[in-house]
Amino acid sequence: MEGSEDAYVGYMTIRFNPDDKSAQHHNAHHCLEITVNCSPIIDHCIIRSTCTVGSAVCVSGQGACPTIKHCNISDCENVGLYITDHAQGIYEDNEISNNALAGIWVKNHGNPIIRRNHIHHGRDVGVFTFDHGMGYFESCNIHRNRIAGFEVKAYANPTVVRCEIHHGQTGGIYVHEKGRGQFIENKIYANNFAGVWITSNSDPTIRGNAIFNGNQGGVYIFGDGRGLIEGNDIYGNALAGIQIRTNSCPIVRHNKIHDGQHGGIYVHEKGQGVIEENEVYSNTLAGVWVTTGSTPVLRRNRIHSGKQVGVYFYDNGHGVLEDNDIYNHMYSGVQIRLTDSNPTLRRNKIHDGRDGGICIFNGGRGNTSIYNTKVEALEKHGYCSGTVR
Repeated sequence: MEGSEDAYVGYMTIRFNPDDKSAQHHNAHHCLEITVNCSPIIDHCIIRSTCTVGSAVCVSGQGACPTIKHCNISDCENVGLYITDHAQGIYEDNEISNNALAGIWVKNHGNPIIRRNHIHHGRDVGVFTFDHGMGYFESCNIHRNRIAGFEVKAYANPTVVRCEIHHGQTGGIYVHEKGRGQFIENKIYANNFAGVWITSNSDPTIRGNAIFNGNQGGVYIFGDGRGLIEGNDIYGNALAGIQIRTNSCPIVRHNKIHDGQHGGIYVHEKGQGVIEENEVYSNTLAGVWVTTGSTPVLRRNRIHSGKQVGVYFYDNGHGVLEDNDIYNHMYSGVQIRLTDSNPTLRRNKIHDGRDGGICIFNGGRGNTSIYNTKVEALEKHGYCSGTVR
């Protein structure tokens, strides 16, 4: 009401339990609603809603800027916290769990500051930003949600810093349909699907994160995905550390990709991208795989100490391999095989392999161009062919 725009509401339980839960009989489907030009403090409250539409807490409109802290928003039959229509606010140290829809929705230029929240065991996504939603998320613990821990869609552009996103029943971070976002210095681990998914013309920045021990891959870029993947430590994942496919074209640089149970970087189905100045090592399969019409540029990488091949082109794999240091693999440093694989190699140093330098065989193209490449410890099997200049 008028005069209560900066009220304090603390140490209360607030419940919305309508007898008729259908949408037609409620003008506002929220347990707690904070609107235009209101900036209350909501402190140590328990907030519950059994209404199946709307949200438990709705913050909407220009100038809506509450402080919500130490609250418990759980066991609701809808969205937990919904921030929309240019609303802002500070949300700290809350527990948001076991809600039927997302723990947090941010849309339509909502721009909250969300720190140290515990967002878990949701029956949907943990945090969902969409339709130009923004926000700064810091030091949150997001885990065991049924869908992704963090989803970004439709021009949303959140900043997510030093959060833990883990044990998701599907993926960790899902960016799609032209989503953006900056994900910086997070720990992303033990998710059932990929730690990070990027697809459908999305273009996020994934920088300085630890992405590890996933039940599938580390970073998965597909369906015309883009993005900057920079300075991350990606390790111990069940599938490839980074997978690029179906016309996706990210920039991948300055990452460590290591100790995976599969390959390091897997580029297939017309995958593209610039892959430069990474260290790829100690992976179970090839350090880098390029296949099925893919054309990445791999430049100035250190690819070493793998348990199979260093760089493997097969089944119509193409691209450019230049100025890389490739060494100490169980098999050959570079292997080119099967129908029409035809990469270009320039100025690489390939050495100390236990089973060959460059091997071209089993239908690999004989006109592969190899320029100014220093090859030591030549192959025992197959042969080095093509134009060596």
